[in-house]
Amino acid sequence: MEKNPSREVQNIRCAVIGIGNMGSKYAVMLDRGEIEGLSLTAVCCRSDERAAWARDNLSADVQICRSEDALYEAADTFDAVIIVTPHKQHPAMAIRAFAAGKHVMCDKPAGTTAADALSMNEAAARSGRVYAMMCHQRAYDKHVKIRDLLREGAIGRICRVSLENSRFFRTRFYHASGSWRSSWTGEGGGALINQGYHLLDFWLCLFGLPQSVYADIPFGKYNDFSVDDEATLVLDYPDKMTGTFLLSTGEGVWAERMEIIGTGGRILLEDDRLTLTRFDQDLRDYARTAQVTARQELGETTEVFDFGSYDRAYHIMLQNFSDAIRSGAPLIAPGEDSARALSLINAAYLSAWEGRKITLPADPAEYQAALQEQVAQEKAGR
Repeated sequence: MEKNPSREVQNIRCAVIGIGNMGSKYAVMLDRGEIEGLSLTAVCCRSDERAAWARDNLSADVQICRSEDALYEAADTFDAVIIVTPHKQHPAMAIRAFAAGKHVMCDKPAGTTAADALSMNEAAARSGRVYAMMCHQRAYDKHVKIRDLLREGAIGRICRVSLENSRFFRTRFYHASGSWRSSWTGEGGGALINQGYHLLDFWLCLFGLPQSVYADIPFGKYNDFSVDDEATLVLDYPDKMTGTFLLSTGEGVWAERMEIIGTGGRILLEDDRLTLTRFDQDLRDYARTAQVTARQELGETTEVFDFGSYDRAYHIMLQNFSDAIRSGAPLIAPGEDSARALSLINAAYLSAWEGRKITLPADPAEYQAALQEQVAQEKAGR
């Protein structure tokens, strides 16, 4: 990334590509001046409906471009792009932006395969421009607290992690809200690559990539499509830490639970409440020296932290993007991280299709061939 520590850039002109649900949210935030250092100069949308929305809701001087080509005909009017389009379009759009010398913030995921993400990483490196992902859950106060506790070694060596999440219930109306949604052809998957991406991204921030994954995925359990609406992953790490990850978008009961077990205690996150339990000594020492048969002499203390709304997470991420461009601030979610999340998701799908444990990283060619087979079967109606 190009930096000049002695001189901050005061204003970055942004174009938002795709102004659907989230893109329109970002466009309004920029247009209202809610992000210091970022201003909205253009939006790119294909439909008449979204163009009409832009005319009615954004400032009159914001350009409304009906195609990428039209946007880049006015490339001198913007310095950065925020990409908020269907997943499969992200790689080509980001690579084009980098080639034009633009900074990029991309909505998750970077694409549908780890190979997509790596191609974007290479383009970003060649350009020297800032590349960020909109992984806003990294900015949640509760997630920041967990990260900080683990960094300070609050619960000793991590032994086991479990995550259960059914908060993202999705209706048939949602799945039909875009022709690309919930399909191998359009989205490159279902719950894992969409809702699960945020959860896996946060998991990887804390624990890094596992050495292997085994996935049990009952494709189309709650819906008449061929992709996933539920997934259970078993993750193995070199130091014998184990993890279980359960995601469902078909359950009516809201569950959001993460439990991290260490030799020095436990971190338990349930919705917006975090309970920290600390032992008075490390279990490895206690197990070796205690003159009792179980936990009778093990002391512990408990702290409870309650977290409120995380509505500001998108503001935090956009402000961080601005600060990274203007003054070289470190990114909360560097775009380069997207390759590891997609690598894990790709490996999980491959594991479920083949019924075996997959060692990471999965072979890109093997995954691509398996994905194309799923696409072909989907198109054939099988």
